[in-house]
Amino acid sequence: MYNQNMIITYCYKIKPTCEQSVKIDYWLELLRRHWNYALAQRLDWLNRTRCQLDRCSTMSCPIGEIPGKPGYYFQQSALKQTKILFPEYKDIYSEVQQINLQRLDKAWKRWLVPDQTGKRFGRPRFKKPGKLRSFCFSRVNHPKAVVKFNGKQIIISRFGAIPVIVHRPIPEGFNIKTATITKKADGSASEF
Repeated sequence: MYNQNMIITYCYKIKPTCEQSVKIDYWLELLRRHWNYALAQRLDWLNRTRCQLDRCSTMSCPIGEIPGKPGYYFQQSALKQTKILFPEYKDIYSEVQQINLQRLDKAWKRWLVPDQTGKRFGRPRFKKPGKLRSFCFSRVNHPKAVVKFNGKQIIISRFGAIPVIVHRPIPEGFNIKTATITKKADGSASEF
């Protein structure tokens, strides 16, 4: 018998069509650009607010108007404006963009705040083309979810049905909560 609170991850290979593969690559590129913009926004804020007065004269080094702190909620609320300024982002689900920002926020906090052992992680990096390799969906098989998994294929309303090679079944009684589409060297993979 399995524990009700057990979390496991299964990775399956998916077989998207050429058109679906192009769309996955396009989404990854747009999410990469958004990651880089959000990271630049945070670093700019940090540089503007971290100038030490004994080393930086306000007379010779004006810092200008300091914008609001670009945390997760600040950047998440700007998604609507992003979709107005850049209509290509309208095709990407909001939850996918929000999870992308959550990943950045987690990396940002791991850099600035040490963990319980006092260890700090490195500064989040700008992603070069092809370096952002995955995007996530927060709900699967939920009435409001955009992703459905029927055991043989993953169905995403903006992609259509993508066949899945299920090499081992999901244990009975387990519910799929999230899905991640990852681009790997040997082909795309999907994690549940």
